[in-house]
Amino acid sequence: MPPPPQLGAPTLEKDPKALALVKKMSDRLVQAKTFTMKARVSLELPVAGGALATFFNDATATVARPDKLAAARTGDLPEFRFAYDGKSMTISTPGNGRWGTTAAPPTLDAMILVAGEQAGLSFPFDELLVADPYAAITRDLTQATLVGQSTMGGKKTDHVLLASPGMELQLWLDAATGLPARVAVVYSDQGHRPHFSVEYSDWRLDHRVRASTFELPLPKGATQGEFRTAAAAFR
Repeated sequence: MPPPPQLGAPTLEKDPKALALVKKMSDRLVQAKTFTMKARVSLELPVAGGALATFFNDATATVARPDKLAAARTGDLPEFRFAYDGKSMTISTPGNGRWGTTAAPPTLDAMILVAGEQAGLSFPFDELLVADPYAAITRDLTQATLVGQSTMGGKKTDHVLLASPGMELQLWLDAATGLPARVAVVYSDQGHRPHFSVEYSDWRLDHRVRASTFELPLPKGATQGEFRTAAAAFR
């Protein structure tokens, strides 16, 4: 078997051009007072026997910095809806008719930590929600490489590879807007090296968002209970 082709000269371990593209993306999101997007998510989870199976979901998110988030998921995993208004966070899982709410801290950064610690919640776009996405994405970074350009949906994207202990992250960033078009992650510190990917679409920045977007009333027929119990369907 012939050796794999060489794609060019080796890049710097932390290529400034790659980091500059990640910073551009972060700056655009930080400067936007509001943004919405859609996402097509795939992730690998263990099933009976220990092998990994791939699950696909569609997600939406609306953000108003620094203290509001509305998100929803449908697809292979149980449907859930989530709202955070700077004072409380609420979740609804239509599949089992559960609804729960609890007090929440006053910033997105703090809410994300509490949601994870109290209820095991995570979002496929956590790093894009925080006050400093660049710092979150590049924390403990060991490698940053500008792979080159590719085309997604007829649009040019800049392909960046980032590596840190236990994780390999690839970003495809829209060359015109700087916003993410695709993210792919490999958890290299886990035995089966599970993969996780998100394809983003329909980005809208700095548009008017109604306050009711971040409210999640108790649905008719739903059972109100503890937030943690309602969130259990997320996993």
